[in-house]
Amino acid sequence: MRRSRAIAVCLGLLALTAPVAAEQKSAAPSAAPEIPFEKYQLANGLEVILHRDSTLPLVAVSVWYHVGPINEPAGRSGFAHLFEHLMFTGSKHVGQRFDQLLESAGATNVNGTTSWDRTNYFETVPREQLELCLWIESDRMGFFLDTLSSERLEVQRGVVKNERRQSYEDSPYGPSSLALLDTLFPTGHPYHGAVIGSMADLDAAKLSDAEAFFRAYYAPSNATLTLAGDFDPATVKLWLTRYFGGLAKKPKPSQKTNPTPALTKVTRVDVTENVELAKVSMGFITPPAYSPDSAALELTAAVLAGGKATRLYKTLVVEKKVASDVEAELDPNALAGVFSVSAVAASGKAPKLVETTIDEVLTLLASKGPTDAELERARRRVLLELSSSLQLLNGPGGESGRAGLLQRFNQYVGDPGYLKQYYRGLEAVTRADVARVAREHLALSRRVIVTTLPRPAPKPEAKQPAGAK
Repeated sequence: MRRSRAIAVCLGLLALTAPVAAEQKSAAPSAAPEIPFEKYQLANGLEVILHRDSTLPLVAVSVWYHVGPINEPAGRSGFAHLFEHLMFTGSKHVGQRFDQLLESAGATNVNGTTSWDRTNYFETVPREQLELCLWIESDRMGFFLDTLSSERLEVQRGVVKNERRQSYEDSPYGPSSLALLDTLFPTGHPYHGAVIGSMADLDAAKLSDAEAFFRAYYAPSNATLTLAGDFDPATVKLWLTRYFGGLAKKPKPSQKTNPTPALTKVTRVDVTENVELAKVSMGFITPPAYSPDSAALELTAAVLAGGKATRLYKTLVVEKKVASDVEAELDPNALAGVFSVSAVAASGKAPKLVETTIDEVLTLLASKGPTDAELERARRRVLLELSSSLQLLNGPGGESGRAGLLQRFNQYVGDPGYLKQYYRGLEAVTRADVARVAREHLALSRRVIVTTLPRPAPKPEAKQPAGAK
């Protein structure tokens, strides 16, 4: 388990989050956690964030390119994710030895992910292998196009299409998830559809699209490199200048700021699937990431379904027994967030009854807010997750852990040190705040409702009378 000075501070905080009167702001606020860092920029525009922790001889390397589906041209949905796959297939000097070199160096947590607003690549290496890792990352940042070919594009296109089948089309409730994503945002909005894209658009992707995408968005000026772990800052700065400083300077691409139209009515979609149990999923559009209401919305999700002692679970699963499982979560992004609530119907229970019961829970929460105990339990849960995240140099998806948090705060608010404000925001949420955001952002009259209906079993063939031909 990776630990640091920041961890000790954060763990100490948890003992200070005991229940208090919900309408009271903390009389003596506890010390908010911090991740010490240094941020600077190379001459070609590459942002660098350094967080030193010598507890263990490891370094997490995290590269975020500020490009995602938000930047995809019309008719090319899924291209940012497809490109993420391509970036693992080789570069001019590394060739196709990316995995071989990192595995030989003892790298762990090697991966890449794509979300609406960014694409990241990361790995954790023994400190003595950091220079090798920086060389590899600089090579694919600067010399990826030298080895890109139609054959590699075709291979990765097939991999991604298969991933879409496994994750959505052939996965239980996957088609319903696609229906919700296709309906929440209108056609033409950058968040319309799924990050993985449509089959038609994936088939339409051309080699020239990949080349243009790389030239436009995979530039040092559109990337942030974060190192977290045991390194000598002076030596690392020399290496960064050596390997990244020579890459060509390109103009920083502009970011889209498309307005997000608010939902104005209830839109219903029924999806029939090969599942045993019905499911009801609701989607609400919420303000962008780290807006003033973000902390209250995050705690609202935890109040509703953050464990088995929560409103939705107790009401739907334990007391009324109309559902077998419930979920609520907030997905915050640059242009807008998505708050989703879902429940899998218990065997024999009609989805309409599940929906009605969810509505009763949401209505009561918007009217009276959570109890003191509910709010503090939700707050402790969120802070515990934050504490666990701070124990890691980098998280498994690259958005948690210290490197991931520094990157995330830098991406969305331009300040890697936003952790303290984020923590203070969670600490300040009151019962009234939760009730208010439930009224304003989870209105029953403005949402998308997707109902998953089990496909009826085929009727058995009628037996023919004896002797009939």
